[in-house]
Amino acid sequence: MHLRTKAWLVSQGLLMITAFIIQFTFHREIQVGPILNTPTRDYWDIINRVEPKIPPQFIEQGLEPEFYDARLPMTPEEVLSRNLVAHRRAVRQEDGIRTALTGCIAVNILYFFGFHLIYLYIKRTLRNSSRNSK
Repeated sequence: MHLRTKAWLVSQGLLMITAFIIQFTFHREIQVGPILNTPTRDYWDIINRVEPKIPPQFIEQGLEPEFYDARLPMTPEEVLSRNLVAHRRAVRQEDGIRTALTGCIAVNILYFFGFHLIYLYIKRTLRNSSRNSK
């Protein structure tokens, strides 16, 4: 295996480990789900945008979604009056996890090209300096 491949694998591995730590730390900080009185959703459900399950009590009572679904647009006063503050925060955190994953993928792609360009530059510089010293 070439030195370039080894260096890239080590550095990419460290970058991926850091990204996983960040992702799962963010997920662990979510306390509730986006629907009133629901628990935290699984990481892959959040990433895959799986619709959260509506508790049967809300369906049986025939309540409007505005009273229990924190994903709907509402003013801060409505959030407070409906007791959806923690659930609204969970919605923002879930969006943040998805955004962070997208950013992680973009950074890894940029890093791939950046690493190889820097490697080629260093290799060419070393080759030119060895020619000039002879």
